[in-house]
Order: sequence, then C-alpha cells, then structure tokens
Amino acid sequence: MSETTPALDEAFERMAAASFELPNGFVNHGAMACEALAKLGCTGEIDGWARRFALAGGASVEPVASAGFEWQQALGVYDRLPEWIGFFASAVDEDGWPAVVQTWVPRLMPGLRTALFHGAIRTAHAVRAIDAADTQPRRGELARALGYWAARSVAGQPAATGGPAEDAEDIRLAVVYAAAQGARHYLARPDILNLHGVTGAMAVEILAGHIPASAAAAALAQVRAEHAVLYARTQPVAELRPAGPQGTELVQAAVSSLDPHQVKLVEACRRGLAATGDPAFAVAAQTVTGRA
Repeated sequence: MSETTPALDEAFERMAAASFELPNGFVNHGAMACEALAKLGCTGEIDGWARRFALAGGASVEPVASAGFEWQQALGVYDRLPEWIGFFASAVDEDGWPAVVQTWVPRLMPGLRTALFHGAIRTAHAVRAIDAADTQPRRGELARALGYWAARSVAGQPAATGGPAEDAEDIRLAVVYAAAQGARHYLARPDILNLHGVTGAMAVEILAGHIPASAAAAALAQVRAEHAVLYARTQPVAELRPAGPQGTELVQAAVSSLDPHQVKLVEACRRGLAATGDPAFAVAAQTVTGRA
C-alpha cells in the first residue's frame, strides 16, 4: 500500500524531473501508474516503471515562484506551467494540501475532460497518495498534478447545477455507477477514448471525498455531461459475459504489459467492483488485459 511504500516517494522524486508530455504529444503516465501500482501491491515494480517513464523524452519543467501570480489570467495557458507548479507548491506548504484541494478541485472541475481527463486523473492519484502519507515528494507531485490540470485547462461541457442536497457518500457512489455505465460503453468499443471515461470518472470518485458536498455534486454533474458526449455514438453492452477471477493473475497481466492504461484501469475497476459489485468493472478489467 502507498502508506508504507518509500518506493513511491522515490518515484515521485524521479518523475519531478521528467516531462509532462511525450514527444508524440501523449501524456506522461509515469506518476499515475506508479501510484496505481502501489495501490495494487506491486511495490517491487514501481522503481522500474518510474525509471522508464523518466527517460521517455520530452522537456522537463522546473517550478517558478512568480510574485503577484494572477491565476484567472494564467488558467489554460500552458506556457505558464512553471508558474502554476510554483504557485501550488507554495500554497500546499502554506495552507496545507486539504485546503488547496478543497479550493482548487472545484475550480478546475469544469475542465474535467482537459487532456482526455488526465489533469483530473493525475491529481486524483496525487491526492490519494498524500492522503495516505503527507511527505515532501507527494506534496511536490500534488503541485505538479494541479499545475498541469490548470495550465492545460479547457472548459468542458455545460453541466447541470442545483438540485436537492445529497449525502457526500451517496454522491461518490453515484460517480462510481457512472463509471460502471462507462465500462459498458468501453466494452462495446474498447478503445482508448472510452477507457478514459472510466478512469476519469473513478478519479472524480477519489476527488469527491476531499471537497464539499455541493462541489462533489457539481463534479458528478460534470462527469455525466462529459460522458453524454464521449459515449454518444456507442451503445452500452446490455448483456455481460461472465467475469472470471479478479485476483493476482489479472494484476500481473496488466503489470507485464508495461502499459499504464492497463494498470490504471485494472486498479480503477477493482475499486469500482468493490464499491458496487457491478460486473461491468470485472469484465472491463479482463478486456483491457486480453483475458476476457
């Protein structure tokens, strides 16, 4: 588990000198994958994955402390990523990470689908890590994750607002059920876009536990709005084939693939299955690893 995994802190330190995006324009998944590996109990794999993604190419980004930083003007301006990281690093040190998350996740949530959900996904992995153990490498990773989300931020689909008040745990469960429906769309067309609708929603499930209930309800609405567009051309699978075992062999298949999407989806599906018992998660995990 990440609470007692020094390898994860070392991975975050290594990834701090790595690029956010690869030469081909794809997102560098190293930090996210390493945290997922920790949650899956694959601590022995973390160092190798971190080293591989640290050497994947692309320009590294050093934080910059900018006096009088005006975040409204910098939102969505990728050239200001160094300032964003410096801003969040200072905020986490001065105000504490829970306060920063409570303030900034709701502000950034309208851009949930930014970079194919990766701003939110990386932030969720960082939040889960620092919630387990508040260390300096994890603070740095949270600052980098939030900074990337803010610097790449693009407004997403208009989402419904208002409605009756809901319990925070009920909202989180509703997010997981939205992810389960996303898994059914993924099973109908198992491509990379449909996959991220699942991991993106399950990232929101993590984040929703660290923001006010009203903000969590808005996050759920944003998930539903983004899913409506993402899955508009795909009919969800109505009848699921029987799911096989969800044990260590499935995890090892994902790890052996060296594909971070497999690792992240398997981890997210295990969490979704535990919360709801919905077999769509089990079948999706088997599908991504080629064991369906």
